[in-house]
Amino acid sequence: MSLTHIKVGVIALTDSAPFVVAHHLGLFSQAGVDVELLRQPSWATLRDKLIYGELDAAHMLSPMAIAVQLGLGGSPKKDMLAPLVLNRGGNAITVATPLAEKLAGLATGETLGSYLRAARSKGEPLLVFGTVFPFSMHTLQLRRWLRLNDVDPDSDVRFEVVPPVRMVAALKAGQIDGFCVGEPYNSVAVNDGLGRIVATSNSLWPNAPEKVLGCSLSWAQANPVALTALTGSLGQACAWLEGGMDNRKLAAEWLSESAHVNLPRHLLELALLESVKTLVTTPLSSSSETPFIRFDGVPVQPSQQPVFDSLVAETLALTVSANVEPADLKRGVMPFGF
Repeated sequence: MSLTHIKVGVIALTDSAPFVVAHHLGLFSQAGVDVELLRQPSWATLRDKLIYGELDAAHMLSPMAIAVQLGLGGSPKKDMLAPLVLNRGGNAITVATPLAEKLAGLATGETLGSYLRAARSKGEPLLVFGTVFPFSMHTLQLRRWLRLNDVDPDSDVRFEVVPPVRMVAALKAGQIDGFCVGEPYNSVAVNDGLGRIVATSNSLWPNAPEKVLGCSLSWAQANPVALTALTGSLGQACAWLEGGMDNRKLAAEWLSESAHVNLPRHLLELALLESVKTLVTTPLSSSSETPFIRFDGVPVQPSQQPVFDSLVAETLALTVSANVEPADLKRGVMPFGF
């Protein structure tokens, strides 16, 4: 009996672990599906391939599902389904070392915002912050961090979209002054002496849904058995990842392979073993015991609707000119199973 073939797009990030674990443990084949993991160079590429059917499902940014559902950001409208939250947390904000030193040396009563506005009045260029995709938790968290530091994200700084795998190189080249990205790239920047982590996603938006399993509603309706097998396998992989540090160490080893993230195991372990928190250097970071990255792998529950409603509202706020009808707002929530 042949297995159903499913093409799944992934990005080279630590939180792609559920896909990699399910592959290495043979969970996909045990469930009766042949999953081909196709690493994508950027979130925009992944989105477009999913919309036009070159991918069946994807490791997806939660706000991206809303943006595609509503046709935001130049994307054609397409009904989406995001039945599974893969992880919560896992992002961080890193700034270049000179900016980190400036933050640490602010005078009493001075804020990053006041410093930037004074610099702008003298003709100095705006600082540039990298984000992985316009409609992403990274963008929302970066905007939250900037506002906490008295910075108007719409006028005091500029945003640049940079694929995760290029973020550290952009910081090194001076093309950006800081970024919000998923692991392991914050740890890479710190390890290379290029920057410092100043906030984590857990400190800025605790328990927010980071990555989801995404697919088009049409594919889900045409392949219900395959989708059940896919979600079940990923759910098992997430449970395995939550089963202890030994499992996470093995996951880091698998992720380090060239077919996946292709970075040293010890860097991948930083996020998986929850030690990335020790690199945070500002008072805005969380001192709670919330794990840096937590893997869910369970269907979205109605009790979680408030956090998703907040996610929809903040995603819509990114497009000030968006003319979204109440019925479309409902469409924006529907990808998450409500």
